[in-house]
Order: sequence, then C-alpha cells, then structure tokens
Amino acid sequence: AKSPAVTVKNDEGTTLVKGTDYTVAYKNNKTVGKGSVVISGKGDYTFTKTLTFKINPKATKLKKVKRAGKGKMKVTWKKQTVSKTPFTGYQVRYSKKSSMADAKYKTVSKKAVTSKKIKTGKGKFYVQVRTYKVVDGERYYSSWSAKKSVKVK
Repeated sequence: AKSPAVTVKNDEGTTLVKGTDYTVAYKNNKTVGKGSVVISGKGDYTFTKTLTFKINPKATKLKKVKRAGKGKMKVTWKKQTVSKTPFTGYQVRYSKKSSMADAKYKTVSKKAVTSKKIKTGKGKFYVQVRTYKVVDGERYYSSWSAKKSVKVK
C-alpha cells in the first residue's frame, strides 16, 4: 500500500499535528492507478479534504543492448512478475544524445516479451526501458531504467 506523507497547515501557516488536529485515511492505495487520501479536521478544526495521487508500476532493469545487424540494435530487459507488479507492457526509448533529447519510443504490449529489435541507422545510441499499465484509459509509467549505450554500424 502507498501512503504518501501529508502536511496540513492552518490559515496562518502553522503546521497542524496529526492525530490531534486532523486524521488521515487512504483509499484505493494498493494497486496501480489513482489513490486518494482523505484529511479530516479534529478538535478546533472542522474540514474534510480529499486529494489524489498516482501509483505507478514497478520499474524494470535494462539487461543489455547490442548490435543486431546492419543499422539495428537488440534491447533486452528483465522480465517483470505479473503477480507482484501488475502492468500492461514495456516502453523503450532511444536517442543519440545521452540526455535522451529527441528520443524515439517503441512500445511492447506483450508482457512475456523481454527483448525488441529496433531499426536505428548508424551511430551511438543511448537506451532506457520502463513498464506501463493502462487503467481506465490512462497510462501509468514506472521510472526509466539506467541508461546503456551501443554503437550501431
């Protein structure tokens, strides 16, 4: 369950005390998607505020990137366990710049697939991978993996 920290301040900017001045309850905070936190005033404070937060899937690890023929590379990543991390698929990004500026993206929607051949052309490329899950038509992404590079001839 995800339970992000909450800081509550009154109109004067004084930080209120959890348990004394307010209570916190979390809803829908166990699976990928949108969770919510309900903050209710207590004692001298009478308010109720509901806020939402995102729960993203677990990240995956980029195992290796290698040349796969003329103008192509093969990207391989660690397979995620669906029971531990519900997700829809993987997204791969690659760029000639280490900052990942002007990156191109490839989506792999099959969970069992752990590699992708990509036609890139010649040059040095930087590559990253992440998992994603679609919930109610919205995509939730994990953080990007560490970068790896490859020279494609």
